[in-house]
Amino acid sequence: MNRKISCAVAIAAAAGAVSFALPGTASAAPAFNCAKVATPSNSNGWGNTVPDERGQAGKITAGVASDNDGSLEFATSASTKRQASYHSAGQLPLADLNGSALTFQKSNGNANWQIRITGANTGTSSGFATLVWGAPIGAGKADATSSNQWWATRKLGNIPAAQNASLSALIAAANSDGKKAVVDLYGISSQPGGTADAKVNVDEVTFNSCTTNFKVSGGNGSIEFPSFGS
Repeated sequence: MNRKISCAVAIAAAAGAVSFALPGTASAAPAFNCAKVATPSNSNGWGNTVPDERGQAGKITAGVASDNDGSLEFATSASTKRQASYHSAGQLPLADLNGSALTFQKSNGNANWQIRITGANTGTSSGFATLVWGAPIGAGKADATSSNQWWATRKLGNIPAAQNASLSALIAAANSDGKKAVVDLYGISSQPGGTADAKVNVDEVTFNSCTTNFKVSGGNGSIEFPSFGS
């Protein structure tokens, strides 16, 4: 994943993140909702309503990533350099991800974990940052659980932006200085860089002990503007 492109996206997203997902702006945080199945006609909370990322959501298609019942597909090109789909995490405490499995199945191509957090020790009022992990290009199971190749789009405590670290180290840094970071959204992005057309299919996304199966069962495949947490 191109970190320069991703960090530029993150900087553009910062202003939107303040209004989109500030901890404490609602009377109570919504509970984490496990979406076990997402289909073209019922995305079950998956999509992309991040203000600066409209139009970037993937589509549920018959493409194969693991099983034969469909997957979440990201198609990029010279005009569409990045796609990303998220699900609400209901302001899950970031510390809850320590030791939790973070995996997905993928076809050949670029796919990355995107975990959008707020309330972290970033030196900003919102505490917004995105935690990113890039899967190997080859097809198969992508397991980021114990990887030391995670990085953040902003400085977290003493860890500079874009510096590789384990997720546990980033969590500790995000929660340093008395902060209690929360996860607002989690999801997958594809941003291979370059201008050539590219495609990757993702399925069986596991986050916080919840696995989502992307499955074709009617509809046109578009999941661009769902309601999160449905």
